[in-house]
Amino acid sequence: MMGSTKLLMKFIKENHLLFNIILLTFIIFCAPLPKEVNSNEKLNSRFFNINEIESLIKLYNFAPYHEKYNNYSKTLVGTPYVNNVLIGSKKIDEVFIIDLNRLDCFTYVEYVHALANSNNYLEFKNKVREYRYYKGEVNFYNRNHFFIDWINFLGLSQVEGADLKERKILNKKSETEKYLEGIPLKEKYINYFSVNKAKKIIFNLRNSKNHYIVGIVSDRIGLDVSHVGFLLWNKEGKAIFRHASSKSNYMKVVEEDFLEYIKNKPGIIIFETK
Repeated sequence: MMGSTKLLMKFIKENHLLFNIILLTFIIFCAPLPKEVNSNEKLNSRFFNINEIESLIKLYNFAPYHEKYNNYSKTLVGTPYVNNVLIGSKKIDEVFIIDLNRLDCFTYVEYVHALANSNNYLEFKNKVREYRYYKGEVNFYNRNHFFIDWINFLGLSQVEGADLKERKILNKKSETEKYLEGIPLKEKYINYFSVNKAKKIIFNLRNSKNHYIVGIVSDRIGLDVSHVGFLLWNKEGKAIFRHASSKSNYMKVVEEDFLEYIKNKPGIIIFETK
């Protein structure tokens, strides 16, 4: 019996990745299915159904926080990018959607952050609702449409030292148009890093184990950011941008050289995920 146990432990040690795959498969097919799904919710179940999301949470539940974050964000690499994945407008009733099979840049970050801060599917679903909607009330007018509003509900701290400040009139497309009909204009001041200052900050943060949520500042007065994703570092210490890309040659969640990505951008906003 002792000999069998030693052989099993040796197999697990030498085949760690294979063992995790076997364990995940076992959890997916054996874990009980959460039952709470309301009529105003939509879940895409082509690949990630409720049972599989529950299993994914349990698989990494006891890992250190930064490892959970990395595992969840990496799991979704390769997932297709789809624009306007959320349903709702001035004319269309809002639908609370959880869809890990089709992502835009915001929902990718939102789902990963919710996964890393949940112990089961029900908590995950409630976290997504809290992040996405003011007071968790599902309707188009309560949705946090802009990065500055949305990021506040994630409970994160902005990395200090920004060297630029800019006034924005959020939702202003032109003197006569809005980006989102029915949503009022909102004046905001945003503090952010120029690309040159960002390079220094990223160098100073390189030994951190944490992910950082980064907003790419927009050059339009009515938008605070044009894109959002994760900043992290690989084993060689290279800064990586993991994000849901809308570039025609990608159209999926990818990893790119972060400094190369931001070199022609107006600047960035950085929030720490801890």
